[in-house]
Amino acid sequence: MKNLLVLLFLVFSAIINESVAQTNADSLLNDLEAGPEKTALLPKRMLLTQRIFWGEHGLYRRTGIAPQLTLENREKELRIRRNMFKIHQTLGFITAAGMITQGILGSRLYKPDTYSDKLKNIHGAVATGVNIGYATTALMAFTAPPPMLNRKGISNIKVHKYLSYVHLSAMIATNVLGPRISDNYKLKPYHRAAAYTAVGGYLAAIAMIKFEF
Repeated sequence: MKNLLVLLFLVFSAIINESVAQTNADSLLNDLEAGPEKTALLPKRMLLTQRIFWGEHGLYRRTGIAPQLTLENREKELRIRRNMFKIHQTLGFITAAGMITQGILGSRLYKPDTYSDKLKNIHGAVATGVNIGYATTALMAFTAPPPMLNRKGISNIKVHKYLSYVHLSAMIATNVLGPRISDNYKLKPYHRAAAYTAVGGYLAAIAMIKFEF
């Protein structure tokens, strides 16, 4: 499990480093309304997964899942992208709610008078759901069709990207430390700190989507 999490961290970091959650619904609509003179049909910089699946010679185009590059087809792809980011945002809120629930349950597990095996099992089930929601939310972001262009400069999306480093690292640490607590109770403070960092970083990343600068 530890090796898998480390591998996911390296893959996610490489992808996020280029761009993550590159635009919100408003900017997607701007892309759709842009004329052919605005930019090329594909941006010069794309996520690794976007290049693999949606690039000019990507897998989807080779297999016919995605049509060949034309302005009309790219507009359809941008609509798909907009819908995937709506799912990304919805799952993000659901996952955030799960994280908060998990944190409340986890804090009760730390207290001898509220600890129980039943509560521990519920906490584990919620943790599984949070991990699934977290991974699915990320997939919706970095497997969506690429935008028409990648904008330069500091923005709320860039800050969202930087915060993703924080909550992704903390999520991995939380999952690595959690199963080891039963063998080494000294890990509890580190596990709790990692969990709180994951939740805080994740909520901050969500909040940044609501700001424009």
